[in-house]
Amino acid sequence: SSTDLPVIIYNNMPKTNVHVEPKTVAKLSEIANIVGVKDSTGDFSNTAEYIRLTRGNESFGVLLGRDTLIHAGLCHGAVGAIASCANVAPRIAADIYDKYVSGDIAGSLEAQFLFAPLRIATNMGSFPQVIKEGLELQGVPVGKCLDPIRALSTQERETLRSVLAEMHLL
Repeated sequence: SSTDLPVIIYNNMPKTNVHVEPKTVAKLSEIANIVGVKDSTGDFSNTAEYIRLTRGNESFGVLLGRDTLIHAGLCHGAVGAIASCANVAPRIAADIYDKYVSGDIAGSLEAQFLFAPLRIATNMGSFPQVIKEGLELQGVPVGKCLDPIRALSTQERETLRSVLAEMHLL
């Protein structure tokens, strides 16, 4: 049996090696309880195609999963984001959206530029270790990552500290 709960399709090809094609998303968007897609591919052409193919469906929304593309997605017609780095910098992440919907497009873009280095810093390791370390550096005790995820090196931690300082989070 199926569920009546709202469902969001998650396309994270870089982590799963499975790509949910835009035409597939368009077809699935016709199912009543499939309410959106989160695109974490980082391929904005893919995101744009999701938006183009579903733009007439008011009950379906495209969400960004690549934190560096939130503003661009909103400009293109996305309805929001599910941003992992929002755990570390929630106000900045919300500013990208809030400023955009209030008409402050330049402010939204500035918030995006402020937010982007944190997402780029996740390339130092895995999301969990950078997110957890970012919270720890801000005084939020979240504990260490479980094996096999290693802790950030001293140099990586200092790089992250610099990013957070530039974001005015420390």
